[in-house]
Amino acid sequence: MRIAEPLKCTFEREMAVIMARMQSCCERRDRYAVFDALLDLEDRACAGGASTPTRRKIAEVRFLVGILREAVRPCPTMSLRTMLRMCGSAKGG
Repeated sequence: MRIAEPLKCTFEREMAVIMARMQSCCERRDRYAVFDALLDLEDRACAGGASTPTRRKIAEVRFLVGILREAVRPCPTMSLRTMLRMCGSAKGG
């Protein structure tokens, strides 16, 4: 069991690093690269003897990233509070 814990931490840390990359993926090819990295991590986790819960986490994240890789990143919008403030200042001025 002691051998599995560091292995679990290694794979889960690597998954967290890959997911952090997803936060800045604007281009479609970048989203595909994140998916491919997770697929590679999943393969290495299976071959490396990672625990079932760790492999399951990686598979779930890969599945969700697979859905999101086709999505279009939304355009940034103002918050409702900012829009109301701007409308209020336009009426007053």
